[in-house]
Amino acid sequence: MNKDFLSWLGQTEKNACMIQSAGMTYYFVRVAKSEVFDYLYCQRQYSGKELARGGTFKYAGIFCRKDGELYDAQYDVQGLAGEDTQERSAGQLRENLRQAVQRLVEAAVANDRRNLQIAELSDPELLRKLKNEQDYYAKSKARERFLDAAEYEPPSFQCFYEAENWTEDSLLSYILDPQGYAAKEATDYMEGNQEEMLFDFLCNDVELAEYQALVDDRNNPVHIVKKIMAAINTTSAKTVNVTICKDGEEFSFKTEAQELRRDCKNYYSTWNSALSRTSVLGSGQTVLFRGQMGQGRHGKRLPYPARQCIGRA
Repeated sequence: MNKDFLSWLGQTEKNACMIQSAGMTYYFVRVAKSEVFDYLYCQRQYSGKELARGGTFKYAGIFCRKDGELYDAQYDVQGLAGEDTQERSAGQLRENLRQAVQRLVEAAVANDRRNLQIAELSDPELLRKLKNEQDYYAKSKARERFLDAAEYEPPSFQCFYEAENWTEDSLLSYILDPQGYAAKEATDYMEGNQEEMLFDFLCNDVELAEYQALVDDRNNPVHIVKKIMAAINTTSAKTVNVTICKDGEEFSFKTEAQELRRDCKNYYSTWNSALSRTSVLGSGQTVLFRGQMGQGRHGKRLPYPARQCIGRA
């Protein structure tokens, strides 16, 4: 932070200044954009060099006379103005707007579709996406949520507003009144995106239905996968011993515990196991026994009785 530079910013009657810092000389000029805003421009030279006739003045930032802050600070002034200029960069202001609008919209909808103005989708593209959600994506999301160790919380409405790139006027308007600008954006978003918001509710319905179907279907192998993951997550062992039953014969082998801590999707890989791949990679089902899964490198065993089957995978 350079005190001379900050002092010059506050002296709005002075339109130019020269600052020397860290082996560099900075020449600044300010141009009034309006009664509230000044645009800053900078020419940077190595120390000892004077202002160059052919040198280029580059845009350096926006000074707001209303609050005395520097916004959208460019590289040449960031070291002079202090680290907090990043909090007022154009990118961060855009992110602040995105978050503010999403909060306002979600508060207005209050996770209740009755607060929308429509009850049915008509947009062909959204209908196509909803069909894909029903046929593919919801099943994957529900499975992931089911296997999550955390307690399940039904999905709630989310606003997916994204702030557009700043224009000359929109950035200045936001700087002057962030709350008012965000409120207007939230109102405009709700008026123009009713179907998109309803679509989010309908996708949540599909995911919740798929999740409940998994919970109710006790014969679904995902229940066994969940038990396997829960059992392995009780130990810090890096490897475990596993016994499987295939065609009436038992095979025991050692494998990486990490392999069993994740969702296997359709099958467990034998890549990291000591088991010969050709001995089990065929048709048929696999049975894992709790009592055979717990021997690790550190001699730890899982607290299950020997040969207690936890299911098929």
